[in-house]
Amino acid sequence: MIGSTLAGKYNIIKKLGEGGMGTVYQASQMPIDRLVAVKVLLGKLAQDEVAVKRFEQEARAVSKMQHPNTVTIYDYGKTDDDRLYIVMEFLRGKTLSDALRASGGMDARRTIHIIRQVCSSLSEAHHAGIIHRDLKPDNIFLTEMGGARDFTKVLDFGVAKMADSEAASTLTQTGMIFGTPKYMSPEQAEGKTIDYRADIYAIGVVMYEMLTGRPPFLADTPIALLLKHISEAPAPFRKVRPDLNVAPELEAAVMKALEKSPDRRYREVGEMGADLEQV
Repeated sequence: MIGSTLAGKYNIIKKLGEGGMGTVYQASQMPIDRLVAVKVLLGKLAQDEVAVKRFEQEARAVSKMQHPNTVTIYDYGKTDDDRLYIVMEFLRGKTLSDALRASGGMDARRTIHIIRQVCSSLSEAHHAGIIHRDLKPDNIFLTEMGGARDFTKVLDFGVAKMADSEAASTLTQTGMIFGTPKYMSPEQAEGKTIDYRADIYAIGVVMYEMLTGRPPFLADTPIALLLKHISEAPAPFRKVRPDLNVAPELEAAVMKALEKSPDRRYREVGEMGADLEQV
């Protein structure tokens, strides 16, 4: 698609990346010459009814949200050859996963600064009845906004569950697993019905990795990893990083988010964000 014009107004400049459902391009929006990111459903999925519904669901989910820490959607439509596309704001910076690869971990102050913004984004999503279900460092983007470093954007609601949508039930049947094993809650790993607390668990996994330099669970296969999420307790920070000096209150917040039972976790992300603010 590079060099082509999408929908008569988006000049495709270059490819930025590709996922399981779509390819993302940098494009220029005519006639205002605004740089945008365009996500196009993979051609092989254009006739896949479930994939099409999920892609449409992402557009609907994010378009409901106005939070500055959530990626902004400008447009949504279909090409002449029936390929769906979503036009989003173009972000300069790097993903949290890239930042972690470069640094090996982050100090407590930077971790809290980033995660509080993630909590703010997800708080709006949850109140709109949307569960992200695939929160991970790849879907957390760090940019600069108004001179502020590490301004955080939550991306990719492609497997989001609309908690109040009838259509969601056809896309998220009990027993089907969606998400990324490394960041998946125990109930998600077991294919059970999930709620907003699955996202809170994922935040706990991300924070554990940011602070210690590694996720709480590692395994050779996805199945083995899922089993650890279901049955194994995360190791205390001191066992993973004896040199790490983290306030007990911060470690307690991470471990509360990582509780196996959703009832023992934070009730909502706003509560977790408030605890992090106190730390």
